[in-house]
Amino acid sequence: MTDNVEELKAEVERLRAKNAQLLDEKKKVAGGAESLTAELEALTKERDEAKAELHRLTVELPRMNTLEEVAMPNMADTLLREISHHFDIGEGETLISKETGEPLQVEVPSGKSGKPETVAVKLDEIGIRRLYECKVIPAIGAMIKGSGASGGGAKGAGGVYSTTTPQPSQSQAGQTRRFGLS
Repeated sequence: MTDNVEELKAEVERLRAKNAQLLDEKKKVAGGAESLTAELEALTKERDEAKAELHRLTVELPRMNTLEEVAMPNMADTLLREISHHFDIGEGETLISKETGEPLQVEVPSGKSGKPETVAVKLDEIGIRRLYECKVIPAIGAMIKGSGASGGGAKGAGGVYSTTTPQPSQSQAGQTRRFGLS
């Protein structure tokens, strides 16, 4: 029986050693999983930041440049908010109605025939002007620049105007005025 007890004690010791070994391996695996989870979170954050920067550079920046070209000074953000209030911006900068979910289409006269044709409105200079001209969003009229046309020999918006004050004639220069009357 002592042999049997000794064998059992040896077996218990081997099982304890194996148990300790398995616990160490479990701790290593758990530690490795935690480090992999932390690494995954860091990589996910880095990916999200890169996607946001890519979106800013490829979508938002060109969109704001277009709006700044069309809008009056310091009105590009306001113009975007007004348009975004009524429409979502879809693929290819197409304006999509928030009410119907359909792309916005307006009728414009065609070039040669003069018959109206239906065209999709995009968030570009032509599309923004169409929103105002077709009275889709009449409020943006005060936010967009005029065409800058200066036909008919008239001075355009960039013209320089000079004003001269007429000099009084000599006969008027010698007379004194009372109370602003001559």
